[in-house]
Amino acid sequence: MSTLEDRYRRLLACYPAAHRAEHGQEMLDVLLAGAGPGQTRPSLADTADLLLGAARIRLRQATAGTGAPGWPAALSVTGLLATLLLLADGLRFALNVPSTASLMSERRAELGEPLRQLLVLYFGTAPYWLAWAVIAVLVWRGARRPAAIATCAVTGVQVAAACCAPFAPGLPGGLLMLSLAGFPLPLALLATASLVASPGPGHGARLLGRRRIAVAAALAVLLVALTSHPLVALITPDPTPGSIDNLDETLWRWSVSRGTALLTAAVLIAASLAHTRHGRRACALLAIPLAPLLATEAEMLINGSVVMQTGPFRPLAIGLLGFGAVLLAVRLAEAPGQGRDRLRTR
Repeated sequence: MSTLEDRYRRLLACYPAAHRAEHGQEMLDVLLAGAGPGQTRPSLADTADLLLGAARIRLRQATAGTGAPGWPAALSVTGLLATLLLLADGLRFALNVPSTASLMSERRAELGEPLRQLLVLYFGTAPYWLAWAVIAVLVWRGARRPAAIATCAVTGVQVAAACCAPFAPGLPGGLLMLSLAGFPLPLALLATASLVASPGPGHGARLLGRRRIAVAAALAVLLVALTSHPLVALITPDPTPGSIDNLDETLWRWSVSRGTALLTAAVLIAASLAHTRHGRRACALLAIPLAPLLATEAEMLINGSVVMQTGPFRPLAIGLLGFGAVLLAVRLAEAPGQGRDRLRTR
């Protein structure tokens, strides 16, 4: 039968050999000293902590090699901005609560559907946004390890729900799964990767500085305003029988304004980050969530109708294409400078 020490050694084997040689015995001594009387298996918290630490160190080493200059810092910046955008999306959800509650009440009065089913349909994502608010507080307070564990758990559930969404359109939670498969999914993946495989969002905040963070926050608030129900209600007239043409024209103008604001925000973010090596790579990473959003807005303007979300695979594919295109542009822009650097070193 394996002893507790053997089981801890198997978990420590997940760490790189160099790290085990330097810190392995010390880590094992600490783990054994903290074990309870008669304990024969590592606790769930110790197991998760060790596996998460091993993954973080291996990913950090993979992204910090000589062939990937600037990527750890870029991931730190991207994680900070992704968390900020997730908070903004959660704020949009909160602003929409009164109008969403009104729609739910009207539907229940008209169709007589059970309240529990309607609450899942209209407010089922509330725990998700609350979880990200808690994660943001943990990041702000410097509690990186609890934030990383919480982020991995929340994003893991989100990925599972998003992958099941295309195969469960008729289930009560099908629409809820689809809502998690859109814009929030790549943001959550980037925020998780930042906490696990980079110096973290706190380092990204130091790299950006207060002025750029303030600009990013202002742009996020602008996007929230342009996608929330209160603003739509202000600029969209009631669809009376005689005003359908006016309604279509108003919705078209609102869609154009929203798409223009989104494109302007993307350009401003790119211009703000483009002056550093890690900033340019952060632009490439941000293309993963922003490219599908811009493509959806363009499709809405071209077709004149709302584009329905069908699952996570198409947006992620568009996001990866956007990442590749921006990274190619970055490499082409940096090529002349790299050539001059090589000539100086000869």
